[in-house]
Amino acid sequence: MSWLDVNGVSINYRMEGKAGGPLVVLLHEIGGTLESFSAVVPFLTTSYSVLSFDQRGSGLSEKVRGQIGIDDLVDDLVELISSVGGARNCNLVTVAAAGLQALRFYERYEDRVDSMTLCNPALGVDASRASALVERADFAEKNGMRAGLDTTLEKSYQLELRDDEVFPAFRGRYLANDPYGFAEANRVLAMTDMRHVLPKLRRPVMVVAGRQDQVRPFLGSQEVAEKILGSRFELIDGGHFLSITSPQALGTLLIDFLGSVGPTGKS
Repeated sequence: MSWLDVNGVSINYRMEGKAGGPLVVLLHEIGGTLESFSAVVPFLTTSYSVLSFDQRGSGLSEKVRGQIGIDDLVDDLVELISSVGGARNCNLVTVAAAGLQALRFYERYEDRVDSMTLCNPALGVDASRASALVERADFAEKNGMRAGLDTTLEKSYQLELRDDEVFPAFRGRYLANDPYGFAEANRVLAMTDMRHVLPKLRRPVMVVAGRQDQVRPFLGSQEVAEKILGSRFELIDGGHFLSITSPQALGTLLIDFLGSVGPTGKS
Protein backbone atom coordinates (compact mmCIF):
# COMPACT_ATOMS: atom_id res chain seq x y z
CA MET A 1 0.00 0.00 0.00
CA SER A 2 1.06 3.58 -0.65
CA TRP A 3 -0.14 7.06 0.23
CA LEU A 4 -0.45 10.11 -1.97
CA ASP A 5 -1.76 13.61 -1.37
CA VAL A 6 -4.47 14.30 -3.93
CA ASN A 7 -6.97 17.14 -3.92
CA GLY A 8 -5.63 18.20 -0.53
CA VAL A 9 -6.24 14.80 1.13
CA SER A 10 -3.92 11.88 1.91
CA ILE A 11 -5.24 8.82 0.08
CA ASN A 12 -4.20 5.25 0.78
CA TYR A 13 -4.09 3.25 -2.44
CA ARG A 14 -2.86 0.04 -3.99
CA MET A 15 -1.74 -0.28 -7.62
CA GLU A 16 -1.07 -3.81 -8.79
CA GLY A 17 -1.28 -6.12 -11.75
CA LYS A 18 0.02 -5.81 -15.30
CA ALA A 19 2.14 -2.70 -15.75
CA GLY A 20 0.80 -0.67 -18.63
CA GLY A 21 -2.30 -2.83 -18.97
CA PRO A 22 -5.82 -1.49 -19.29
CA LEU A 23 -6.69 0.34 -16.09
CA VAL A 24 -9.41 -0.99 -13.77
CA VAL A 25 -10.41 1.27 -10.89
CA LEU A 26 -12.28 -0.25 -7.94
CA LEU A 27 -14.59 1.96 -5.85
CA HIS A 28 -15.74 0.56 -2.52
CA GLU A 29 -19.06 0.91 -0.74
CA ILE A 30 -20.01 3.22 2.14
CA GLY A 31 -18.34 1.83 5.23
CA GLY A 32 -15.88 -0.17 3.15
CA THR A 33 -12.21 0.09 2.28
CA LEU A 34 -9.98 -1.07 -0.55
CA GLU A 35 -9.99 -4.45 1.23
CA SER A 36 -13.58 -4.84 0.07
CA PHE A 37 -12.08 -5.96 -3.26
CA SER A 38 -9.17 -8.03 -1.94
CA ALA A 39 -10.66 -11.32 -3.15
CA VAL A 40 -11.67 -9.89 -6.54
CA VAL A 41 -8.33 -8.31 -7.45
CA PRO A 42 -6.53 -11.65 -8.18
CA PHE A 43 -8.96 -12.29 -11.03
CA LEU A 44 -7.81 -9.09 -12.74
CA THR A 45 -4.09 -8.70 -12.15
CA THR A 46 -2.89 -10.98 -14.95
CA SER A 47 -4.35 -8.77 -17.67
CA TYR A 48 -5.03 -5.39 -16.07
CA SER A 49 -3.51 -2.64 -13.98
CA VAL A 50 -5.76 -2.52 -10.92
CA LEU A 51 -6.16 0.56 -8.75
CA SER A 52 -8.00 0.31 -5.44
CA PHE A 53 -8.05 2.92 -2.70
CA ASP A 54 -9.65 4.03 0.53
CA GLN A 55 -12.04 6.89 -0.09
CA ARG A 56 -11.40 10.07 1.91
CA GLY A 57 -12.51 9.49 5.48
CA SER A 58 -12.33 5.69 5.09
CA GLY A 59 -9.78 3.00 5.85
CA LEU A 60 -6.26 4.40 6.07
CA SER A 61 -6.98 7.55 4.09
CA GLU A 62 -7.10 10.91 5.82
CA LYS A 63 -10.00 11.51 8.18
CA VAL A 64 -11.33 14.86 7.08
CA ARG A 65 -13.82 17.28 8.61
CA GLY A 66 -16.29 19.52 6.87
CA GLN A 67 -19.00 18.75 4.35
CA ILE A 68 -18.17 16.36 1.51
CA GLY A 69 -19.88 16.57 -1.88
CA ILE A 70 -19.93 14.19 -4.83
CA ASP A 71 -17.53 16.43 -6.76
CA ASP A 72 -15.00 16.25 -3.91
CA LEU A 73 -14.97 12.48 -4.29
CA VAL A 74 -14.70 12.70 -8.07
CA ASP A 75 -11.87 15.23 -7.81
CA ASP A 76 -10.03 12.78 -5.51
CA LEU A 77 -10.53 10.06 -8.09
CA VAL A 78 -9.40 12.19 -11.04
CA GLU A 79 -6.18 13.31 -9.36
CA LEU A 80 -5.38 9.81 -8.10
CA ILE A 81 -5.88 8.24 -11.52
CA SER A 82 -3.77 10.92 -13.19
CA SER A 83 -1.00 10.53 -10.61
CA VAL A 84 -0.66 6.75 -10.59
CA GLY A 85 -2.37 5.68 -13.82
CA GLY A 86 -1.24 8.40 -16.19
CA ALA A 87 -3.27 9.33 -19.23
CA ARG A 88 -4.91 5.92 -19.64
CA ASN A 89 -8.67 5.60 -19.78
CA CYS A 90 -10.28 3.60 -17.01
CA ASN A 91 -12.78 0.83 -16.43
CA LEU A 92 -14.77 1.73 -13.31
CA VAL A 93 -16.07 -1.00 -10.98
CA THR A 94 -18.35 0.14 -8.16
CA VAL A 95 -20.34 -1.26 -5.27
CA ALA A 96 -23.59 0.35 -4.09
CA ALA A 97 -23.33 4.14 -3.55
CA ALA A 98 -19.93 4.32 -5.27
CA GLY A 99 -21.96 4.20 -8.48
CA LEU A 100 -22.71 7.87 -7.85
CA GLN A 101 -19.03 8.69 -8.37
CA ALA A 102 -18.82 6.62 -11.52
CA LEU A 103 -21.76 8.42 -13.12
CA ARG A 104 -20.53 11.86 -12.07
CA PHE A 105 -17.05 10.99 -13.32
CA TYR A 106 -18.58 9.98 -16.65
CA GLU A 107 -20.66 13.15 -16.78
CA ARG A 108 -17.53 15.25 -16.36
CA TYR A 109 -14.94 13.10 -18.16
CA GLU A 110 -16.79 10.89 -20.64
CA ASP A 111 -13.75 10.43 -22.87
CA ARG A 112 -11.74 8.94 -19.99
CA VAL A 113 -14.13 6.04 -19.39
CA ASP A 114 -13.87 2.75 -21.29
CA SER A 115 -16.50 0.83 -19.33
CA MET A 116 -18.48 0.75 -16.12
CA THR A 117 -19.60 -2.06 -13.81
CA LEU A 118 -22.27 -1.18 -11.25
CA CYS A 119 -22.87 -3.71 -8.46
CA ASN A 120 -26.17 -3.26 -6.60
CA PRO A 121 -26.04 0.41 -7.59
CA ALA A 122 -27.43 3.20 -5.39
CA LEU A 123 -27.71 6.15 -7.76
CA GLY A 124 -30.32 8.34 -6.09
CA VAL A 125 -33.00 8.06 -3.43
CA ASP A 126 -36.47 9.43 -2.82
CA ALA A 127 -37.21 11.94 -0.08
CA SER A 128 -38.16 9.38 2.60
CA ARG A 129 -35.01 7.36 2.01
CA ALA A 130 -32.91 10.53 2.02
CA SER A 131 -34.35 11.45 5.41
CA ALA A 132 -33.49 7.99 6.77
CA LEU A 133 -29.91 8.31 5.50
CA VAL A 134 -29.50 11.68 7.21
CA GLU A 135 -30.81 10.17 10.45
CA ARG A 136 -28.36 7.29 10.06
CA ALA A 137 -25.53 9.78 9.53
CA ASP A 138 -26.49 11.82 12.59
CA PHE A 139 -26.77 8.67 14.72
CA ALA A 140 -23.31 7.39 13.72
CA GLU A 141 -21.74 10.76 14.29
CA LYS A 142 -23.25 11.03 17.77
CA ASN A 143 -23.01 7.43 18.97
CA GLY A 144 -20.17 5.81 17.02
CA MET A 145 -20.10 2.85 14.65
CA ARG A 146 -20.91 0.07 17.10
CA ALA A 147 -24.25 1.55 18.15
CA GLY A 148 -25.84 0.97 14.74
CA LEU A 149 -23.89 -2.14 13.74
CA ASP A 150 -26.53 -4.83 14.26
CA THR A 151 -29.28 -2.80 12.60
CA THR A 152 -27.09 -2.07 9.58
CA LEU A 153 -25.83 -5.62 9.07
CA GLU A 154 -29.21 -7.28 9.62
CA LYS A 155 -30.09 -6.58 5.99
CA SER A 156 -26.78 -5.69 4.35
CA TYR A 157 -24.87 -8.80 5.52
CA GLN A 158 -27.51 -11.19 6.78
CA LEU A 159 -26.75 -14.30 8.85
CA GLU A 160 -26.96 -16.84 6.03
CA LEU A 161 -24.19 -15.08 4.11
CA ARG A 162 -21.70 -14.93 7.00
CA ASP A 163 -18.77 -17.25 7.61
CA ASP A 164 -16.01 -17.56 10.19
CA GLU A 165 -13.32 -15.80 8.15
CA VAL A 166 -14.61 -13.17 5.75
CA PHE A 167 -17.39 -11.75 7.90
CA PRO A 168 -15.28 -11.10 11.05
CA ALA A 169 -12.75 -9.19 8.93
CA PHE A 170 -15.53 -7.14 7.33
CA ARG A 171 -17.06 -6.44 10.73
CA GLY A 172 -13.72 -5.32 12.14
CA ARG A 173 -13.11 -2.94 9.25
CA TYR A 174 -16.64 -1.59 9.57
CA LEU A 175 -16.22 -0.85 13.27
CA ALA A 176 -12.90 0.87 12.56
CA ASN A 177 -14.64 3.50 10.44
CA ASP A 178 -14.38 7.15 11.41
CA PRO A 179 -18.00 7.94 12.38
CA TYR A 180 -17.77 11.40 10.85
CA GLY A 181 -16.47 10.11 7.52
CA PHE A 182 -19.15 7.41 7.50
CA ALA A 183 -21.79 10.02 8.26
CA GLU A 184 -20.65 12.29 5.44
CA ALA A 185 -20.69 9.40 2.96
CA ASN A 186 -24.32 8.74 3.87
CA ARG A 187 -25.14 12.42 3.45
CA VAL A 188 -23.59 12.39 -0.01
CA LEU A 189 -25.95 9.56 -0.97
CA ALA A 190 -28.89 11.39 0.58
CA MET A 191 -28.31 14.60 -1.38
CA THR A 192 -27.06 13.23 -4.73
CA ASP A 193 -29.12 11.86 -7.58
CA MET A 194 -27.29 10.74 -10.72
CA ARG A 195 -30.06 8.69 -12.32
CA HIS A 196 -30.47 11.28 -15.07
CA VAL A 197 -27.12 10.14 -16.48
CA LEU A 198 -28.23 6.56 -17.14
CA PRO A 199 -29.88 7.15 -20.57
CA LYS A 200 -26.83 9.19 -21.63
CA LEU A 201 -24.25 6.43 -21.08
CA ARG A 202 -22.47 5.53 -24.30
CA ARG A 203 -19.91 3.07 -22.99
CA PRO A 204 -20.26 -0.64 -22.22
CA VAL A 205 -22.00 -1.02 -18.86
CA MET A 206 -22.60 -4.14 -16.78
CA VAL A 207 -25.04 -4.05 -13.88
CA VAL A 208 -24.63 -6.88 -11.37
CA ALA A 209 -27.24 -7.64 -8.71
CA GLY A 210 -27.15 -9.92 -5.68
CA ARG A 211 -30.01 -12.36 -5.48
CA GLN A 212 -30.02 -12.11 -1.66
CA ASP A 213 -29.59 -8.33 -1.46
CA GLN A 214 -32.19 -7.05 1.02
CA VAL A 215 -30.99 -3.44 0.99
CA ARG A 216 -31.47 -2.99 -2.73
CA PRO A 217 -33.53 -5.89 -4.13
CA PHE A 218 -32.34 -7.06 -7.52
CA LEU A 219 -35.40 -5.80 -9.40
CA GLY A 220 -34.19 -2.26 -8.69
CA SER A 221 -30.80 -3.03 -10.24
CA GLN A 222 -32.55 -4.59 -13.21
CA GLU A 223 -34.52 -1.37 -13.68
CA VAL A 224 -31.23 0.55 -13.68
CA ALA A 225 -29.89 -1.70 -16.42
CA GLU A 226 -33.03 -1.21 -18.50
CA LYS A 227 -32.39 2.55 -18.56
CA ILE A 228 -28.92 2.11 -20.07
CA LEU A 229 -28.74 1.52 -23.80
CA GLY A 230 -27.16 -1.86 -24.57
CA SER A 231 -26.23 -2.63 -20.98
CA ARG A 232 -25.62 -6.12 -19.64
CA PHE A 233 -27.49 -7.32 -16.56
CA GLU A 234 -26.29 -10.20 -14.39
CA LEU A 235 -27.92 -11.73 -11.32
CA ILE A 236 -25.68 -13.76 -9.02
CA ASP A 237 -25.98 -15.30 -5.59
CA GLY A 238 -24.83 -12.80 -2.99
CA GLY A 239 -25.87 -9.98 -0.72
CA HIS A 240 -25.46 -6.22 -0.79
CA PHE A 241 -21.66 -6.26 -0.74
CA LEU A 242 -21.02 -8.46 -3.78
CA SER A 243 -17.26 -7.99 -3.85
CA ILE A 244 -17.14 -9.48 -0.34
CA THR A 245 -19.87 -12.12 -0.35
CA SER A 246 -19.42 -13.29 -3.97
CA PRO A 247 -15.86 -12.48 -5.15
CA GLN A 248 -15.48 -15.54 -7.37
CA ALA A 249 -18.75 -14.98 -9.24
CA LEU A 250 -18.05 -11.26 -9.59
CA GLY A 251 -14.43 -11.79 -10.61
CA THR A 252 -15.46 -14.28 -13.29
CA LEU A 253 -18.05 -11.85 -14.67
CA LEU A 254 -15.52 -9.01 -14.72
CA ILE A 255 -12.99 -11.02 -16.71
CA ASP A 256 -15.65 -11.88 -19.29
CA PHE A 257 -17.08 -8.35 -19.48
CA LEU A 258 -13.79 -6.47 -19.53
CA GLY A 259 -12.44 -8.85 -22.14
CA SER A 260 -15.14 -7.61 -24.50
CA VAL A 261 -14.30 -3.93 -23.95
CA GLY A 262 -11.94 -2.27 -26.38
CA PRO A 263 -10.23 1.12 -26.24
CA THR A 264 -12.52 4.15 -25.83
CA GLY A 265 -15.37 1.91 -24.79
CA LYS A 266 -15.80 0.03 -28.07
CA SER A 267 -16.97 -3.56 -27.55
